[in-house]
Amino acid sequence: MNYTPMPNTCLYNPLYIQYVEDIGKNQYFYYDLEYPIFHNVKNSYFQVDETILTNLNNTIYSSVYTFKDGVFEEEQQMDKINSDNSKINYQVYSDYDITFNKNQVISLKLNLFAYEGVKSVAYNDLYNYNIDLLTGKQLLLKDIFREGVDYIKLINDYINYNIKQNPKLYYPNLVVDIPEDQSFYLTDQGIVIYFAIDEVSPKEAGSAKFLLEFSKFDSYINPRFFCNTQPSRKYMNRSRPRPQNHRYYY
Repeated sequence: MNYTPMPNTCLYNPLYIQYVEDIGKNQYFYYDLEYPIFHNVKNSYFQVDETILTNLNNTIYSSVYTFKDGVFEEEQQMDKINSDNSKINYQVYSDYDITFNKNQVISLKLNLFAYEGVKSVAYNDLYNYNIDLLTGKQLLLKDIFREGVDYIKLINDYINYNIKQNPKLYYPNLVVDIPEDQSFYLTDQGIVIYFAIDEVSPKEAGSAKFLLEFSKFDSYINPRFFCNTQPSRKYMNRSRPRPQNHRYYY
């Protein structure tokens, strides 16, 4: 049964979120991968099309293991080049955060990072998945705003204003002009616009993020994404159980 909430209502998605951790290692390569698998809850008010959940689960899985396999291939190549005394240990990690989960919309971020040696960060990537659970489509920024809002100008003005308030944190003379497919994720507080490492600020500063709070921009926001109702305990994200589906190789 599909259910479309009325404006300003807030219903949490009745999804069971399975936590998976996959750990493996060999002499010079170690990985610890955490990622979610989404399932419907039986007899709930809303059932997501199983194809949509399967596509989402497969996409997340592919992102995690494509990243891991790419770093592993790099380690194998370096292994052939370097002598035994100069071989480099590689470590790969993933973790995630489900940042928005209501009104048939889910938003999560997936952190993928890898280390060369003890402390040298080789990769630090942040992926986002903003999915309309009614259609299975990936949401764009335009979908978060009311029809007719010049959201590009609104966001650019907000980000550039914040940059001017703290210019030392960013590259000199920076003016941001975001594309229509700008990276973002949703939280209960608002829209988080983020940029890749070294895109608008030095690498040492990490990924630059800007929060547009729903409460400050409510007249521009599609009400589907902004409400103040407290979550129902029945449908809140469940605490993570013990890791499942371990796989090891040596």
